[in-house]
Formats: sequence, C-alpha cells, structure tokens
Amino acid sequence: MTTARRTRGFTLMSVMVALSMLAIGLLALAKVQSSLVKTQRDTDLRSVALSVARSYVEDVRSRDPWTLVSEAPVKVDLQGRVAAAGPLTRRTTVTADSGNLLRITVQIDYPGQTQPVQLITMAYRG
Repeated sequence: MTTARRTRGFTLMSVMVALSMLAIGLLALAKVQSSLVKTQRDTDLRSVALSVARSYVEDVRSRDPWTLVSEAPVKVDLQGRVAAAGPLTRRTTVTADSGNLLRITVQIDYPGQTQPVQLITMAYRG
C-alpha cells in the first residue's frame, strides 16, 4: 500500500520544474509583446512622418519655382505645423540639377528612427 501511495500524484520536484518552464515561457512572451508594441509605435510614427512629408511636398510644388530655396531644419508637430516642441524635424533642400530643373528634397527626422523619411520631387522653372 505504501508503494501505491508514493506513485500517485506529482512530486515537489516535478511541480518546481513545471513552474520554472512556465515562468520562462511567460517571460519570453512578455519580451515578444514589448518588442511588438515598440515596432508598432515606430511604424505609426513613420507613417505620420510620411504623411507630413507628402503634405509639405505638395505645398512646395504649389509655389512659384523661382522663389524656391532650401530651408533650415525646423521642428514640426504631427500635423506638420511649425512647433517649437514638435517631435518631428523637417528640412527642405533645393538644388539646381541642370538648367532650370530643380530637385526638391523634403526630409523628416523623427525620434527612434532607423532612417529618416525622404521624398524627392522635381520642378521646372519655365
């Protein structure tokens, strides 16, 4: 009867091993979850930066090509409006490629970036 009682149920050691394995699995899951949240935040911010860049490119293209000049970096908010405490930095570079053809580069830097958002368009001074 003593032998039957010993083989029934779990030992303390098997319970400890199972709890250890569960804890390791939960820690790995938590690490993956935090990585996913960070990636989602970065993706959202990159999408906003791209939207701000597109909007500003359209604004620049609507101007008279003879008045286009490079602009110093300026802080902007998430809607693209100039704001001293804005999380994004916008810079515009205008270079003459050949003759009256201009290359306009709008670059948006944002926190935590791997590389900035950069849009390039051309304008002709006719």
